[in-house]
Amino acid sequence: MTDIRTRGFDSPAQLREHLAELDEESPAADPGVPIGDPSAEQQIAALRREVQDLRKRLAAIRIETEGLDTGRPRAKRHPWLRIGATIAMTYLLGRLVQRLRLGAPGAAAVPVLAAQLDKRLW
Repeated sequence: MTDIRTRGFDSPAQLREHLAELDEESPAADPGVPIGDPSAEQQIAALRREVQDLRKRLAAIRIETEGLDTGRPRAKRHPWLRIGATIAMTYLLGRLVQRLRLGAPGAAAVPVLAAQLDKRLW
């Protein structure tokens, strides 16, 4: 049975040599990669580039969405007005049911009618 960890190598010594070579060629020794933390000036420059990029993307989004109605619906702008109107409609429908003497079936229909009117108005 073969040891999967050493597959491709003739002996464990050859594996150790290969691993030692990999350690010597670590990416930290690469001259293209800066060693240590970037300076404050470099960090600020990177942040300024990122802010500039975000501003460009935001401008593109604004151009794409220009002309679209992004205003909030009336019901969300004035929630208390909607609640007050719903209460008033329910009260008036209840009074109407009492005057017409429709009884229990009419009284049960009042909340349903008020909800339907509320949906249509808002």
